[in-house]
Amino acid sequence: MLTRYTKPVPANSPLAMGIAVGCVAVATGVRLALSAVIGPTAPFITMFPAVLMATVVGGLGSGLLAIALSIAVTWYFFFAPGLGFGSFSAPGVTSVLFFTLGALLMVLVATAMRRAVQRLGEAQEKLLAALDASSTGTWRWDIQKDVVEWDPAMVNVFGLPVRKMPRNVEEFSALIHPDDRAYATGVIAEALKDGRTVEYEFRARLPGGEERWIYDRSRVIHDTEGTPLYMIGACLDITGRKRAEERQSLLIHELNHRVKNTLATVQSLAVQTIRSSPDPEAFRSNFMARLMALSATHDLLTQTYWESASLHEVLEAELRLHGGNDQRRITVRGEPVKLRPQQALSLGMAFHELATNATKYGALSSPDGTLTIAWRVETPAAGSRRLVIDWREQGGPPVTKPERQGFGTRLIDRSIVHELGGCVDANYAPSGLECRIGLPLVDSSGDGTWT
Repeated sequence: MLTRYTKPVPANSPLAMGIAVGCVAVATGVRLALSAVIGPTAPFITMFPAVLMATVVGGLGSGLLAIALSIAVTWYFFFAPGLGFGSFSAPGVTSVLFFTLGALLMVLVATAMRRAVQRLGEAQEKLLAALDASSTGTWRWDIQKDVVEWDPAMVNVFGLPVRKMPRNVEEFSALIHPDDRAYATGVIAEALKDGRTVEYEFRARLPGGEERWIYDRSRVIHDTEGTPLYMIGACLDITGRKRAEERQSLLIHELNHRVKNTLATVQSLAVQTIRSSPDPEAFRSNFMARLMALSATHDLLTQTYWESASLHEVLEAELRLHGGNDQRRITVRGEPVKLRPQQALSLGMAFHELATNATKYGALSSPDGTLTIAWRVETPAAGSRRLVIDWREQGGPPVTKPERQGFGTRLIDRSIVHELGGCVDANYAPSGLECRIGLPLVDSSGDGTWT
């Protein structure tokens, strides 16, 4: 398992010096206590462990300082009588030289090993960071002892606290979704039988009820006789990828459905427009205008991956083709409402027909005409909500009820009544057209808006 390494103590730091002094002091105390047993021989017998400990804990500087202190303390206490440094003797100098050479060799070896351990710790830290960043963890299963070991990154992959890590195959299998458990255990059994590297995916069910998709790649290690000893592997959390695949599949299915509906809508627009157009030029103009209106709503839905569109944005997109930027003449107000794709498309076509009529014959055909569009969400009965849109024109030419129903009126009726289950009430008042559109809303989106 991965472990965090300890950063080295600076060689010239007070801590390194303290470590050296402490180790030598303890070694000196032990040597004095054992003087009656050891005698005057081997004066440096307890100093070698002190130098080694100082090097391991404090580093090269601490080890070198421990050597110097060991020589000084040993000469002072054991070579010169009367607790003084006294004169140098050949045996004493020889002992010091041998101790110095041996201690230096020990310090160099210990320093090299310490640096190797530090580099290993740094590599482990980098490996753990890489595993965490990629949502990957590694594991090892001792087949003979049935012991499972996880690294810390595996804990994050499965979202488990350290104390709940599985200790054997049975506990690990309990984390696998019941529907995938037989498949996963079967793959492992096949790997144990033929020794090949296996790759498989399964769902993990966490104690809190959450499900995660896991990709596992593992292989079996055998001894020289072919007996499986242990299995090692790596697990990757692919929940995000799986959800993206499901979303992509749903979007493709939805796109196919929308394309079919759009083609049917375009075909119907073409047929109905050509029937109501007196000449090819009128057909071209009317048909292109309706295609542009349909395209404007499609653009809004594409921005949200065909999930919803704001009613205000749908109105702005359709009115933009009819001078909708003139806020002195056109007023749009209402609370935030999100429309489902079919609602947005149907209302967009209805708004286009109303705006086209207002531009040609209604309030927008006159410089003094005004258009007010307001909407609200009503609750006529418990649990049901309705969107009510009021379209009101004023200041335009006098309005009279048409003698026959045109294609625009039929399109509005089909879009609102037949496709959305709503209603349309048009009042051809002399002061201007007043049209009320009502349609049901399904549920709240959770942020104060309705769909």
